[in-house]
Amino acid sequence: MRRLVVASTALLAMLAAAVVAVYLLFVGGAGDRLARAVPEDAAVYAQVYLQPSGGQKANLAGLIGRLPGFADAAALDDKLQQIAQRLLGGADIDYAADVRPWLGTEIAIAASPSDLLLVAAVRDGHAAQAAVPRLMAAGNATYQSTPYRGIGLMLGKGRSYALLPDLLIVAQSPARLRAAIDAETNARPSLADSSAFLAAMDALPVDRLASAYVDLRRALPIGERGIAGYQTAAIAVTAAADGLHADGSAAFSTSSASHDARRAFSLAGKPSTLAEWIPRAAIAELTVFGLQETIAELEAQLAADPAFFDATDALNQLRALAAVGLGINADRDLLPLFGDKTAVTLLGGRLLAPQAVLLARPPDATAAQKSLDRIRSALAGRGARVETTTVQGITITSVAVPEVGQIAWASSDGVVLIGLNAADVTAAIEAHASKETLASDPRYTAPFKIMRDHIGQEFWADVPQLVDAAAGIFDPGTELRDILHQIGQVAVVASAGKDQLEIHAVLTVR
Repeated sequence: MRRLVVASTALLAMLAAAVVAVYLLFVGGAGDRLARAVPEDAAVYAQVYLQPSGGQKANLAGLIGRLPGFADAAALDDKLQQIAQRLLGGADIDYAADVRPWLGTEIAIAASPSDLLLVAAVRDGHAAQAAVPRLMAAGNATYQSTPYRGIGLMLGKGRSYALLPDLLIVAQSPARLRAAIDAETNARPSLADSSAFLAAMDALPVDRLASAYVDLRRALPIGERGIAGYQTAAIAVTAAADGLHADGSAAFSTSSASHDARRAFSLAGKPSTLAEWIPRAAIAELTVFGLQETIAELEAQLAADPAFFDATDALNQLRALAAVGLGINADRDLLPLFGDKTAVTLLGGRLLAPQAVLLARPPDATAAQKSLDRIRSALAGRGARVETTTVQGITITSVAVPEVGQIAWASSDGVVLIGLNAADVTAAIEAHASKETLASDPRYTAPFKIMRDHIGQEFWADVPQLVDAAAGIFDPGTELRDILHQIGQVAVVASAGKDQLEIHAVLTVR
C-alpha cells in the first residue's frame, strides 16, 4: 500500500512538472549549453527547451487547445501562467516574482547515484541577482558564501547553489556543486565531453521539446557492460498534430553482453500476438520478450557484485520458500513459462483490487504444460483446494492455497493464461473465441499505426480509464481529471535494431 501511495505521489509530481514545462515552452532559444556544467559521471540528464521552434510551438498549441479550458488561444498564455503559479505556489514559490523574470532558454536536471543537480539558463542577470537569493531562502534556508575557482558559491546544509552570469546551478550537496563548477571551468570533464553522451544525443531529432539521457552503467553500479547488455539510452519528446511523440534508442553491446542478454535482445525484433487474447475492455497492457533470460542475466550481474548481496540472498530465500513451502521449483517449472513472449493486462477494477491476466507464450508448449501439471500436483500435495472448469473447450484450473491466496490458469494454442481467479481467465478465453479482443480495438491499434512499426516490447494504456482505476490511491482534482479525460491513449514500442533497442512512443489527445 505504501509503495502505491509513493508511486501515485510521484505521478502527480510528474504531471505537475509537465504542466509547468508546457507553460515554460510558451514564454521561454535552444542549444544544450547546460551539459557543460554537468559532471561527466552523471547517470541521468533530462532537459527541457524553453524556446522550441515555431513548428513545435504551433503543434503543441494545437494539442493543448483540445483540452478543457484551453480552447481560447488568446487566453492560453494567461491560463498556463495561472496553472504554473498555482503549482509552484504549493512549494512556496512565487513564479511571477521569483522565476519568470530571469529564467532563460533551457533547464535541466542531472542525477548521480547519490546527488541531484539542477541547471537553469539565466536570461536576465540583474533580475536573477534580485530574485534567486529570495527563492533559495525558502524554508528559512541559510548559506555560507565561499569563493571557488573565481565563482561565489552559496553553501548550505539542504542545498547549495551558484549564480553565474548565464547559469543558475543548484546542488544537493557542496561537493556536487564544486564538481559542477569544475566541469563548467574545464577543470574536470563535463557531460558535454562524453563521447557516449554525444553519440546518443546526436541520434535524436534536433527539433524537439525535451530530451533525456541515461548512462545505465552508472545508474546501477553493476559493471561496465551495463544492465542486461544495455549501456546508454536517450530519448527526445516532440509535438506533432496527432500527439506528443517520444523517439530514441538504448545502445546494446553485443560483444560484452551475455548469452542470455543477447537472446532476450534478439527476441525483441518479433511481433507480439498476445493482444489477440486480451479482452477488448482492457485498459492497459505491457508485453515483454525474453523475460526469463533477462531475469537470469540480472541475477548473474547482481550475484557478481558484493554490494547486492542482500538482494541476491533475498532471491535465493524466495526460491527456497517456493520449493519448501509450495513444492515449486522456480527455475524448472516457473521461469521457463516466460522464455519468449509475456504480457500482463489490466482488465478493469481498481488498482488496489485489479482484474488482471498474465499471458505467456513459452518457446515449448509441451514442456510448459508439464510444468503447469507439476505445479498443480505440488500445490495439491500441500493442502491446496484444486477445482477445474471448462470454457470454450479449454480447461481452467483454480487453486486456493491456504493462507496464501487463489490463482487460476489455462493453456491453449501455446498460450498460458494466469489470473487471480477463474473469471478473469474466462474473460480472456471468451474474448479470443469471439475475436472481441484488444487487437481489434481502434483504441489499441490507432496509436501503434501512428508509429508505423509495431514489433518488440510494448506498453499501451487508455489514460482516462487508467486515471479512473487509480481512484482511491490519489485524487487529481476536478480540473486535472477533466484534462486527463481528454487525453486518449499512450503507446510505446521498443524493438531490436542494429546494436540498439529502438524506442518510439506517442500520447494522443482526443
